Amino acid sequence: MCKGLRYKNWLVLVDEAELLPYRALEVLRRIHERSGVAIVLAGMSRLLLNLKGSRGEYAQLYSRAGMALALAFRRKESEAEDFSAILGSLLSHGEVSDKPLVPEIAAAFRKHSRGNYRRLFKLVRGVARTSAIDNQGMSVTLINRYAEMLIH
Repeated sequence: MCKGLRYKNWLVLVDEAELLPYRALEVLRRIHERSGVAIVLAGMSRLLLNLKGSRGEYAQLYSRAGMALALAFRRKESEAEDFSAILGSLLSHGEVSDKPLVPEIAAAFRKHSRGNYRRLFKLVRGVARTSAIDNQGMSVTLINRYAEMLIH
């Protein structure tokens, strides 16, 4: 079943894992046990309840969970730094850049993304494309105008 995964040092990331039924969680547990591959389940707080079972009946599954990390509590600690790193990466097309972000530009992106990284991605993509037209460059005005066009 998992021979191809053995000794690969791979990581399996599962987003919205709280939506997985018990059987799928059990399959992931077996993949981990047979291959040694690391598995990260990301999801809402309901995920822990799903791993335990409504009456604690999934002890075999839950006992395999190594840790639970509530990111909402840690968000404030690194929010500004994370935002800057993500914005810098988006603006430089994933390349590592030594150029500091113009504070006014970064502030405009932060204001209009409202902490939503999916919205930030759409905003950066649209502003970058628009700024390339006639080489007009990126400006706070352009960010403001493009943000008005995004669907909320």
